[in-house]
Amino acid sequence: MAAKSPLPSHLPGKLSICYWGWDWLTAVQSGEAYENLDRVIRETKERGFNCIRPDMGLGLIHDTQGRLRGNIRFRAHFPGANSNLQCVNTRGGAEYDVRRRIFQLMELADKHDLYVIGTTWLYQDFIGDVDHEDIRREVMGVPYNDRIPLLMKWWDLILREIKQQGLLHRFAFVELINEMDCTPSIWPREDEEKPTYEDLFNEKVVPFPSEWLRRLTGEALAGLRQKYPELMFTVDLASANGLAGNLPDNAQIADHHLYHDSVTQGIFRTAEVHLNAKGFTWESGPVIVGNEVLASVLKKNTLSWNDFNRLDTWTRRLWRVTAWFYENLDNEKYDDWCRVHFPEFKETMAENVKNGIKTAVDFAGPRGLPLVIDEGYIFYPPLNSRFIMSPEGRWGEELVANAAINAGYWGVMPTGYFRPNTPLGWYDDGQCEWIRNLNRKILGK
Repeated sequence: MAAKSPLPSHLPGKLSICYWGWDWLTAVQSGEAYENLDRVIRETKERGFNCIRPDMGLGLIHDTQGRLRGNIRFRAHFPGANSNLQCVNTRGGAEYDVRRRIFQLMELADKHDLYVIGTTWLYQDFIGDVDHEDIRREVMGVPYNDRIPLLMKWWDLILREIKQQGLLHRFAFVELINEMDCTPSIWPREDEEKPTYEDLFNEKVVPFPSEWLRRLTGEALAGLRQKYPELMFTVDLASANGLAGNLPDNAQIADHHLYHDSVTQGIFRTAEVHLNAKGFTWESGPVIVGNEVLASVLKKNTLSWNDFNRLDTWTRRLWRVTAWFYENLDNEKYDDWCRVHFPEFKETMAENVKNGIKTAVDFAGPRGLPLVIDEGYIFYPPLNSRFIMSPEGRWGEELVANAAINAGYWGVMPTGYFRPNTPLGWYDDGQCEWIRNLNRKILGK
């Protein structure tokens, strides 16, 4: 198989990626993490990153007909029960023109010499933070088979304006969609029912035929590559195992995530806090009585499942269970449990990382594709937990970062939990030194 063309000459030899997600668009009010965009971009650079991965506001700048929307109002994610959630702890209520903020981001990235991986979480979780029922229903009512072409249209509209501003060179590359293999964006029949927002909320199972998805995404990438030959385009995948079956042939980056099976996932299973847990029903929630592990890590005064469900309306069931658990956690007890049980997971973690990296290298190498890993590792610890800052937690993050460095990856995220919206680490001198050292290693300095 012929090798693909090398990286554009204006891009850096390596990328150290800071995960910004979509809360850079929602946590923007006084006192919130991204209130001062110039400051947080400067701080990101000072901590050794040369690249950020933010949501680029697709679907919130233009409507499905391509018309400008104007101001967008955002709501709290799990209002009243999101204080312990990574990425989505914003208090809600911000209202502004997303288009203007996107341009500000690109201008400041240019000012501070920072590169941008453009992506979108719109059809996965971000739509739930939009405080306009009409927009939510408009976006989620787009037929599954029309969503990939619509994303292409939205990308074209915003990239066209960014090019007119002379800022297209700030993109490291563009992901058509985040975690394509985990996002409802295809239906293998012509007679599909019209989807609704409730389908996402209730986690309706959507068929996933890879051949359809590869065709649609390949057509979208071809259109974007033709219009913007100076940019590199790909789709983002949740696992290296999905590269061979799901990545279109014309993708220019082998871009994947890797969540190893760590203790932060193990506690959900052990404490029986998940949708398939023993005794769990949607009406009654997780079982606490007789559940020693769960009872041992909860605060004394907990928010009941019924009261929690009255607080939230438009988020996926998987994350509702997580939000209830984290809102009721005693973070110190959680940290103690994770540290004690961490050794039980080390062998599995190491094996999963070894296999995932090898799978990606075996796929990308013969094709001449640059490799990027920009999300994953330890799975979603509570925002106010310090486990991720402990030697055990950092070992779990370094395990993947070092494996990717040694395998010759072009882009590496050192950790997903050191970012402007993780104040316990972001402003801790010791943690800042840790991230600078790891970033220097990623960048080969």
